[in-house]
Amino acid sequence: MNKTLFLLDLEDRYFWSHRRAIALAARDAGYRVIVCVKIGGKYMERIRAAGFECLALENENKEGISFLREFQTLLKLIRAYRKYRPRIVHHFGVRNLLHGLIAARLAKTPFVVNSLLGLGSLFSENSLKLNILRKIVLFSLRRFHRRKNTRVIVQNDADREMILQNVLPDESRLNVVRGSGVDVRSFHPAPEPSGIPLAVLASRMLIEKGVHEFVEAAALLQKEGLKIRMALVGSPDPKNPSSVPESTLSEWNREARVEWWGHREDMGKVWRGCHIAVLPTYYKEGLPRSLLEAASCARPLVTTGVPGCRDILKDRVNGLRVAPRDSKALADAIKRLAGDADLRRKMGAAGRRIVEREFSDEIVSEEILKLYECMSATEKERQKK
Repeated sequence: MNKTLFLLDLEDRYFWSHRRAIALAARDAGYRVIVCVKIGGKYMERIRAAGFECLALENENKEGISFLREFQTLLKLIRAYRKYRPRIVHHFGVRNLLHGLIAARLAKTPFVVNSLLGLGSLFSENSLKLNILRKIVLFSLRRFHRRKNTRVIVQNDADREMILQNVLPDESRLNVVRGSGVDVRSFHPAPEPSGIPLAVLASRMLIEKGVHEFVEAAALLQKEGLKIRMALVGSPDPKNPSSVPESTLSEWNREARVEWWGHREDMGKVWRGCHIAVLPTYYKEGLPRSLLEAASCARPLVTTGVPGCRDILKDRVNGLRVAPRDSKALADAIKRLAGDADLRRKMGAAGRRIVEREFSDEIVSEEILKLYECMSATEKERQKK
């Protein structure tokens, strides 16, 4: 039986950090795994060195949306599906879904799995452009998910309800898989460092991630004369209109409003070197990897109750919940944890247990592999009849 699995992700670095465990588990289960990314970069060689066949549709992230470029990307994907003839294709992210569903239909791919990784600004903002784009996306998803050979994966219960109401009323073809999984061996606990308490916000430097509220909270804490370090970890995204400019981040760092560390690949070291993990987002998250990694390292969380965040945060168990866009509440939560080492340790240990029980990469990979096998088994039963 053909056991070729084709994984379509946006960028090689996202595959390496988020999807590698799934690919390794599938290979160990006997699948031939083909990795395809829209945008290739320095991680391509790492992916190949790990033993995967790998291809990139583009070599750079070009600015803006070009219908000609999107059409060319679609043609490349159709050719790839026809060349490799996968039994299963698995698309990650809304944009990849639209390209991938069309390509899979034209290439007559037997089984299609689509992972929605949070709904982002497309479903959290209400500009005219985004409203039109949202309607196009929902129409396309409804159209292509009429076929019985498709499955949808979401990462949280709010996204599940949205898909059931707007796209896929057949609950048997919808799965909730909570996150991309965390390597609990790499993201292991360690005793807190000594010195001034450090709170870290790690994400893309987008306004909706609560970056401004984090800086405002730092100012409130400084005004009270409290010694608490506040650090931003991550890069701006110049092609995103909500990105915080690099010049602004550098100015904040220079003026000692907050520290800005830029992009870091050693996030386990970052989390073990801090005292509090913060994500004051009002973005429609899937299941934020930064919170999962921090909790795996036994650090308490401060975040909002938006979809995705509330799936990992158990308020007053493994962290504190604050209202979105509320700098004062954010400052108060950070202040409370910074001043109570015993509470931090208690919440951190609880977070570690939650990750081990629900969010490890082994658990997530096993759930996805079961879905692959279930789809194939259903087809076998249909053929017998």
